[in-house]
Amino acid sequence: MAPFTRNFWLYLAAGGIFLVYNLYLLDLGFNETVMGQISSAMTLGSLAITVPSGLLLNRYGLKRMLKVSVIVAGISLLLRSSVDVVWLLVLFAFLNGAAIGIWMVSAPPFLTQNTAPEIRSRAFSLSYGMSIGMGVAAGLLAGLSRYLSSWFGTPALPDLSLKKYWLYGSSALVLCSFFLLLRLSETVADAPIAGPNLYTNNFLRQLDSRPFILRLLTVLIFWSFFVGSFSPFFNVFFSRKYNQSLSGVGLIFSLSQFCQLLAVLSMPWLIRKLGRVHAIFSMQLAAAGVLPVLVLIGNVQLAAVIYLIYLSFQVMCEPALENFIMDSVTPAERNMVSALRYMTLFLVQALAVWITGYAITQLGYSVLLVLIAILGVSAAFTFYLFFRPGLISSYVSTARPIN
Repeated sequence: MAPFTRNFWLYLAAGGIFLVYNLYLLDLGFNETVMGQISSAMTLGSLAITVPSGLLLNRYGLKRMLKVSVIVAGISLLLRSSVDVVWLLVLFAFLNGAAIGIWMVSAPPFLTQNTAPEIRSRAFSLSYGMSIGMGVAAGLLAGLSRYLSSWFGTPALPDLSLKKYWLYGSSALVLCSFFLLLRLSETVADAPIAGPNLYTNNFLRQLDSRPFILRLLTVLIFWSFFVGSFSPFFNVFFSRKYNQSLSGVGLIFSLSQFCQLLAVLSMPWLIRKLGRVHAIFSMQLAAAGVLPVLVLIGNVQLAAVIYLIYLSFQVMCEPALENFIMDSVTPAERNMVSALRYMTLFLVQALAVWITGYAITQLGYSVLLVLIAILGVSAAFTFYLFFRPGLISSYVSTARPIN
């Protein structure tokens, strides 16, 4: 259980950081444009390290790189919580994103090397479920932290100080997880997992010969932009439009994590009922259709329900889409396609957050939510037109491995 105990601490800290960090910046006087730049820097840090981290893992080993990612993440989070200069916030966010990128690339081979084949699928499911569960716990702790002070009879701290102490505590938890990593014994029996070969001279030519890959990248660009546009700003949206406090936003965040867990668990049932392509298309369309309803809602409780429905539909697509991609390419292509997917995801979402942060200050939330919804509808119909039943088999049957 030692590897999973390490994950508990990291996910708990990450959940608290994602919840309160934008609100903390709001208290310092920064607007959505600055927050968009900081979020983009974090995503770009993950993007920049994606391919190099595969080489680093093969050279230095999983355990050593996991420890590096934890140290860099903890220190960068601590520094982000201690400064109020924009360029320093952007720099430390980039370092934090790079640390998270190393962690994300390390997690699949780590779980594979440290679990037996007969329990591997359960290990991956447990890891994903625990990450959501820790998000629920982090949201509750952050949202109820003010009430805990009254419970113990201590004076309530100002919102700014409370958020800052929470960020310091999250940084400390990440750094403490380093000592848990020291107890791990790395498995070396398996051969190193080779990184995708993205630097061959004929890579683009081979990519052009694969219509499935090109169409997949088109869908991922649309969908990643839709997913990455509004979600990073939901806490600021509720804080500004509905004057919600840290406690209110924390409870909404916790409920959203719980709804995500239920949604992900229910997706296999929906696939059995509708088929995989139809299920993904339906949930993409539903997520895009629900989002602009927030523009019309003036009641915070109803708005929270609409947001939870939107997020549940959106999250339901993710594991099904990942499964669809892996099943639709040859085994020789899976590493390359997975790398392309994450690179596309990071790059597009970094751009989406930056554009959204700027657009909010120029257009406001109402117009922007409608535009984001139109983009989501476009992603859904593009996915269905490209991969509707009958077409996908022709792509796979003519597949040629990409080096």
